[in-house]
Amino acid sequence: MKFTRYSKFKGLDVSSINLGDLMEGLSDSLLSSGYDDDYYWTRERRPQDTSLDALRQALLQALMDQDLLDEHRVQEMLAENEGKFKGSALEEMLNQLIERLIEEGYLTLREEQVRQQQQQRGNGNPEISEPLPRNVKFEVTEKGLDFLGYKTLRNLLGSLGKSSFGRHDTPQLSTGVEAAAASKAYEFGDTINLDVNTTLLSAIQREGLKMPLNLEYSDLHVHQCDYQSSCATVVMLDCSHSMILYGEDRFTPAKKVALALAHLIRTQYPGDALKLVLFHDSAEELPLAKLATTQVGPY
Repeated sequence: MKFTRYSKFKGLDVSSINLGDLMEGLSDSLLSSGYDDDYYWTRERRPQDTSLDALRQALLQALMDQDLLDEHRVQEMLAENEGKFKGSALEEMLNQLIERLIEEGYLTLREEQVRQQQQQRGNGNPEISEPLPRNVKFEVTEKGLDFLGYKTLRNLLGSLGKSSFGRHDTPQLSTGVEAAAASKAYEFGDTINLDVNTTLLSAIQREGLKMPLNLEYSDLHVHQCDYQSSCATVVMLDCSHSMILYGEDRFTPAKKVALALAHLIRTQYPGDALKLVLFHDSAEELPLAKLATTQVGPY
């Protein structure tokens, strides 16, 4: 007689992990400003580590911070592979998470060209050394940056309650679908949101009450609404020494606020323009795509 034995699943269902929450947990790592204790004393910046190993470490820390994985389970997964990370179930799980993040468009991978050194033999023939390991780096995509901006914006405005963001109001009036002011005589180029009552009244005052009622161009009246204008916004980010003065990192929160503002403008004010300027002892325009990898100093 054949028996089927069931046991408790000890792994982590990668497909059930919320990638949005995971990206939020990775935000500090992805938006690292390059500040640490060594920089505070030496003023020497370390380039941001965008290797796959660094990404795996950040993913592991995010999973543990969100209580999706604990230290005991990590040790069990490593023990199953003689304590080695390479080839373990833990490495496979983290690689699957990276694949999901890439498939959803939050991250992208690029391979840096590694030049192989050629050694000259005694007879002058070149000898190619053994292939070097692949140097694969990750980058946060525009979708990933926009999502981090959305998460930051939600956290910043979460205490304000449920409310719409609105638009940029001006004292001027325009024609539109939503009537918010008195109607006006129709002019070429106006939105044809016809004020039927005023239009008919104008025709009656001109010809009297009779049937059929003839309408002329001058009788046409349209509703007016508040005119909404576009705006240009410039965000200036200070990356000088003052942003890490007295051992406090102020640059990473500044980058998060800039991302939140970028998301707000792109989603709520699509006609607006947003520019980022990085200033220190000089100033230069900073593309939004480069914001995540921008570091503080050395100024």
